[in-house]
Order: sequence, then C-alpha cells, then structure tokens
Amino acid sequence: MRTTLALLAVLLVPQQSWAWNGTGHRVVATIAWDSMTPAVRQRVIALLEGAPRDACLVDLMPADSRPLAARQREFFERASTWADIVRPGENDPRPCTRFHRGEWHYINSFWQGISGATGGDRPADRPDILPPVSNILIQLPLLRSFAACPTSQCGAAMADRAVALAWILHLVGDLHQPLHTNARITSRQDEQKGDQGGNLFLLEAGDHVVRLHGYWDGILDRSAPRNDNEAQSAYIARLAAAITRKHPRGAVRPQLRPANYDAWAREGFETTKAFVYPATLKRGELPSHDYEATAFTIAQEAIAKAGYRLGNLLNRMFG
Repeated sequence: MRTTLALLAVLLVPQQSWAWNGTGHRVVATIAWDSMTPAVRQRVIALLEGAPRDACLVDLMPADSRPLAARQREFFERASTWADIVRPGENDPRPCTRFHRGEWHYINSFWQGISGATGGDRPADRPDILPPVSNILIQLPLLRSFAACPTSQCGAAMADRAVALAWILHLVGDLHQPLHTNARITSRQDEQKGDQGGNLFLLEAGDHVVRLHGYWDGILDRSAPRNDNEAQSAYIARLAAAITRKHPRGAVRPQLRPANYDAWAREGFETTKAFVYPATLKRGELPSHDYEATAFTIAQEAIAKAGYRLGNLLNRMFG
C-alpha cells in the first residue's frame, strides 16, 4: 500500500519530457519482445489491454487484418512510445495528457569539461549539484513494484498497473540515451546549472531547430534511414535485426546487470563524458560525419542493451 500511495502521489505532479524518438523506442521494444517468453508476452499484452480507455494506450493496438500475434507485437512496440504520446501540445484537449510526467524521463548527474579531454578541461563530476527529487531512477523501482503487484496483494487496479507497465517500457529505453543521464555545466549564463541534457546546445537555429539532445534522439533515423516504400514495422524489424547481429545477447550478457538501474545510468554518464561533447563539436554547426558515426555506434550498443535488459526485466516480473 505504501508503494501504491507513493506512486499515486507523484502522478499528480506535472512535468516536462524528452526521449529517444519513436524509432529508437520501438527498436528497444522489438529486441525486448524477442527476449521474452511466450507466456510473459501474453501476460504483458493482457495487462496493457487493461489500460484506462482514456489513456491513449489501448488505441495503439493495430486494427488491421494481420494475424493477432503480429498485431500484438506491434502493439507492444507502440506502447513503448506511449509516455511521449501523452506529452501535451499547446491547448491539447486529450484526457490522456494527465499521464504526462516529464521529470520521470531522465536523471541529471552534473559535470563540466570537454568529452575525452585530458588537460585542464578534462571532464569533472559536480556532485555538489543535486538531481531533481523525482527522476527516472526513483520511478523505475516504484513502477516495477506497482506493475507486477496483483490486485489480491496490494489493491492495485489493473488499469493503474497497465499505465505503470507502459511507463516501464518507455523509461528503460530512455535510461539508455546518454543525454538522459546527465547535464553539462559551462560558463554560459544559461548553463551554470546544466544544459538540460543537451537541450540548450543548439546545432542549428532558424526554422528547423536542431538541439544536441534531439540529434541523439534521432540518430537511428539519421544514420540508417527508412527506405522508400518501406513499412514502418518492416523498418523497425530491419534495424533491430541489424543491431542484434552486431551486438548479440551472448556477447553483452556479462554487462546486462539485471535491474541495476543506477549502473545503467552510470554507463550513459561515462559515455557522455568520454564522447558526446568533444572539442570538435561546435554550437551552430551540425556534427561531422565522424561524430555521427561514433554516435550511431554508441546508440546501437545502448539500444541492444536496453532491449535485452527490458526483456529480462519483464521475464522476471511476469514469468
């Protein structure tokens, strides 16, 4: 009951939100689905189908004529993007925006310096600046306990458990986007308490703003774009297959650290300090091809780990 009350209390606090884009989240979910047992898949789908009618979640189940198994798989993939779908737009009338919780999507560990530097501007942690009280590392354990708790034990309604599960599908992916784990401090007036995970670092301004955070969110689409006339589901499957061939489960198994959310976040923090803000990265300029190649390489491994970790987590929760 204490866990239930804690979760419901934070559900009432409105926040802001950032994330991998839909492609990244759906690839994570595809890898997770392939890692789940058939029984767990069915339990997860049954729970997601019990979401509130006004949550914009059950609407993600495809209604076409494909076999049920194919539609359930795509429903699971789409559900991983739900936490971004409920982010409200301007004058957004949808009831499901009440589920939006921006600060749940990230954890800000603070640092300063230049990625990879070894001199006076080498990366240095700033533990004197504390992250928000509500963050991804606080929420994931609460959500896990809530989603996996049957009604007979804790009085949790199926609809509320479904919402908690959808959050888990999304947040495990978010935790593996390096810029969701930290904020870099600079001498700029607006970045002395961090650059909001690269959201204040503009690569392009004008009509089409590109922020460093958004650049990393969309690195899969940028580096391995969808082919002409390729269905979205086929594109997601192609990317997932390519990533798991490059990073098979057996090769990364020693690094999976089941449900060790702090260790997962630390990976992204160390990655950012080592690679994301090199001296060659300039404000007002799109990164070089070498930078893009490095970002794509990092993202593929991170997404593979996220998928395997999510699948393992769900097997443990519902197996």
